[in-house]
Amino acid sequence: MSPSHLALLITAISQSALRHSHFGSAAPPRPELRLSAHRPALLRANSRRPRSHTALLSAPAWVPEWLHNGTATLVNRTARLVEKTPLQAAAEPTSNIAIDGGDLWSRARGTREELKEIASLASSTAASAPIIPQYFPQRAWLWRQWSGTIVRRVLPREVIWNTAVACSIALFLTMPGPAWTHPAWRMTLASSLSPLEKVWLLASSLVSFVLSFFLSQAYSVWRNVYSSARRVQGRLNDLGLLCAAFATRDAATGSYTSEAEETLRTVARYVRLFNILFYASVTTQFAPLQSPQGLDALIDLGALTADEKDGLLASAQMHNAVLEWLSNLFDTSVGDGRLGVSVSRLQGTSPIALQMALQNKLVELRSTYASIPDQLSGRMPLAYVQLVQILTDLLIFCTPFALVHSVGGFGAVLGTSVVTLFHSSIVSLAKLFLDPFSNEAPLLAATAAALMNDE
Repeated sequence: MSPSHLALLITAISQSALRHSHFGSAAPPRPELRLSAHRPALLRANSRRPRSHTALLSAPAWVPEWLHNGTATLVNRTARLVEKTPLQAAAEPTSNIAIDGGDLWSRARGTREELKEIASLASSTAASAPIIPQYFPQRAWLWRQWSGTIVRRVLPREVIWNTAVACSIALFLTMPGPAWTHPAWRMTLASSLSPLEKVWLLASSLVSFVLSFFLSQAYSVWRNVYSSARRVQGRLNDLGLLCAAFATRDAATGSYTSEAEETLRTVARYVRLFNILFYASVTTQFAPLQSPQGLDALIDLGALTADEKDGLLASAQMHNAVLEWLSNLFDTSVGDGRLGVSVSRLQGTSPIALQMALQNKLVELRSTYASIPDQLSGRMPLAYVQLVQILTDLLIFCTPFALVHSVGGFGAVLGTSVVTLFHSSIVSLAKLFLDPFSNEAPLLAATAAALMNDE
């Protein structure tokens, strides 16, 4: 067959496939495919699609049968790769992984004893540990650490496994053996891999640059979420400061009046309840506290009342509803004199200034805590993370093949261990930074319990 005939043959097959696709106008779409006439039939995931896509291609009579069958088989296999099975579609994340860890039922999990333990931890007023693991800067102390380090996460699994694979490859390519194993052929194969070393050197520079930039971007996400969480804490402290400073006091003793003291206790309880319910909305550890059983556990600890629980369940707003309660409480307290009257009127100023200050703090609080779920939702695009993972895995996989010719078997094994430790550690550390509330891998990220209990 001449090149001109081959070109004519390929053109005829292409035109035939185009006519029978939904992009062409030479033939009408099949009846069972009319509902999606704007899409190619090969990309549809419909329960009524034909079991084989061969019928969509009908080549002219002069096309060889083997070529037509081969083209149809290739189309069928490509369609199966593009189309996703129901199991594959169900395995894809459909929620905010950084908030619920991919578990849509995280709020409904937990026994009664577990709920009591979680509620007790959330309502505690004592910080059990710093938000961020602390360290001494001395070299000897840092080298001795194991718990809370990225080495603990990478060394037992990835480094040891890749070292074992590299050892097997090095033994196969370099070790002598019986004549029937063709050791000369294996030695020749090892020397033929020398061009791969040059490609590996060029790729390693690119991967190292991408990983360093990826790590800095991931750390920026972690730092932004941490700063927002601290600003939430700061606005809550501002509310407490304003209420404590302007609560009505007895002129003779200088102590709070009974009404003002009761208001301050209610404000403090609402602030703690807001803190608990907010972090329950962005973490898997405290997510069960949003369930009716979790709210019952908070009632047992005095964090809210039964009527308030009914109001939360009826509105389904949780921490947003508590913010409205605080707004109404400030408005009525300033209006009836429990906040601001005795101090402001003695100075000849209106209590409306205090009311506006409190409401402004609530607005700032709302805008600050609302930004945290937004930051978690847009922490990093899937394509970016996938590209980094693929580049790293391919570089590590090619390391023993690239090094075995220049540094020998032992050098290839040692080099694979070092490359795996460095590159996998950076990727794993970046993933941990992208999980600020430890919803996926509780190792290095700041815990919500420390944020709630820290003052």
